Amino acid sequence: MFVKLNVILFVLHCTVAQTENHDWDLAVVTNDQIELLLSNGSLIGSAFEQFSKLKALTFDNVRHQFVVSDMDQQNDTIFTVQLTKETDITPIIEDLPDDVQGLAIDPITDILYWTDSINRTINYVHLNDSTYKSKILFAFTDENPQDVTIDVCRRYIYWTNSDINKPTIERAKLDGSGHEVLVDSGLHRPAGISIDYKSHRLFWADIKEGIYFSIESTNLEGKEREVVHEGTHSKPFGVAVDSDAVYWTDINNNVLWKISKDDTDSVPTRLRHFKEKPMGIIAKNVQITSFPDCEELSKAVSSYNRSVSEVFKQETDAEDTEEMICLNGGHMTDYNFCHCPRGFAGKFCEISLCHNYCVHGKCYSSSLGYPQCLCLKGFGGKRCERDVCDGYCLNDGVCSRAVKAGEFPICNCQEGFTGNRCENALDMCDVFCQQRVNGLLISEEDVLCRCVDGLSEAVKSNYSSLALLSPSREHPQFIDHFQDSAFLALSCLVFVMLITITGLTVYTCLLRKRPRIKKRIIVNKNVPLTYRPQPPAEQCEITIENCCNMNICETPCFEPPKLACLQNKNDDKKKLLSNIENGEDLY
Repeated sequence: MFVKLNVILFVLHCTVAQTENHDWDLAVVTNDQIELLLSNGSLIGSAFEQFSKLKALTFDNVRHQFVVSDMDQQNDTIFTVQLTKETDITPIIEDLPDDVQGLAIDPITDILYWTDSINRTINYVHLNDSTYKSKILFAFTDENPQDVTIDVCRRYIYWTNSDINKPTIERAKLDGSGHEVLVDSGLHRPAGISIDYKSHRLFWADIKEGIYFSIESTNLEGKEREVVHEGTHSKPFGVAVDSDAVYWTDINNNVLWKISKDDTDSVPTRLRHFKEKPMGIIAKNVQITSFPDCEELSKAVSSYNRSVSEVFKQETDAEDTEEMICLNGGHMTDYNFCHCPRGFAGKFCEISLCHNYCVHGKCYSSSLGYPQCLCLKGFGGKRCERDVCDGYCLNDGVCSRAVKAGEFPICNCQEGFTGNRCENALDMCDVFCQQRVNGLLISEEDVLCRCVDGLSEAVKSNYSSLALLSPSREHPQFIDHFQDSAFLALSCLVFVMLITITGLTVYTCLLRKRPRIKKRIIVNKNVPLTYRPQPPAEQCEITIENCCNMNICETPCFEPPKLACLQNKNDDKKKLLSNIENGEDLY
């Protein structure tokens, strides 16, 4: 018995030791857990499954802890997840806006940085301070910070600005000084960003317009720009770099991609397909502590006196290596997942979109692949869930659903009610007959109220116009029109027009009356007409009125051509000399 117990303890010890010492290369957050992978994409374990929806991720090489952002309904919470035996999950910052896009930690000073796209800020907090009071490093007005990374060796912070009007790649020192823009051209919406400590280069993903994207690189000063890869139908989110390759997560296809840094002709390799959207990704990069320019990090690792043994849940890809079979006519794609035909969904195309969709009808798939319903008679609604007779007939009327599609149901009304929905009461004839004389004639389509000695009788059952017979709907009198604003406005307009016409008429009549011009000329019989005689001599006096002959009168004509009356020239001569005696002697 003692020997068996020793054997069991030895096996458990070996298992735990293997769990603690087995190293991982990459970590990816997917929905509610952190998946630990090798550089070839193989799953070796996971860390905790207690989250709601993980997004951003970073790792502290000194304390061997993850820092993640978890989206919970409307808010984000930042947690530290330590892989050692001593601690577990600890919330750091709670009730953040639901837009923490990037996380980065400085393991030397134990300061955490993150981006807030809603408030357009880059914030930080000291993790060695138990109060966890956050502060603002940068507050922008025309930038939208996306992802962030830290150059631990050279003490810089880099971030991507995904503002659609002016996207950039920027950096600053960890204290906020030395802010500069490294790249400001050829960008559309830069996303994830990471640092290659081996080649001293910066890598980022850029989501281009339409279906395009690119993975690009520069040196740490923003020079020597290169395009690592350009592709389509992919939406990168997180980027990570190790000594050999560049990795990025694709949230469109739920895939982790890898491409070589040194081989410019290489094509991306599909490392892993996830059930959920892969978001943040980091590479462990434990070898950077041996680089000459990272002495401070090496000292921080050496001075850390706590346990660094990592413990996580071991997992394998055994169940993922099984051959996938696509159902309902689906076919396998190059990415090793099923492309489903119209009307089906699921990992194996096993879910019919029409399953239990229509309540009282037949389901079919539209041209866009959405389920639609053909309802049975008497039912309506998007899913045929509504009875057309529900609340349709009023006043206790009995509804009949035996109608054609698209038609209204039929109501059988109780005594004393009528109308399509039994909404009209026949006792309205009583109200009418009490205020009208006997007899009434209405069109044949309407109800006829016959009034005899104050009693009423409804002859027709179509009650559509009976409301017009109520006292409140009598024919309007002439005095009622004065309460109509349109009638008053039209009356004022007519009155103003009459005043205007009258004024113009009076002005035209006065315009025709011109002043009468009189000029007297003394004429002597013995003196030519053009000579002005002296008063003592024998003379005669001529009065000329309205003269327009300049040779005789030397007076301008005041009569406008349009208003002057056309006269004969002979008449003018007669008028000029009508008062001269013996006018023939002048000639």
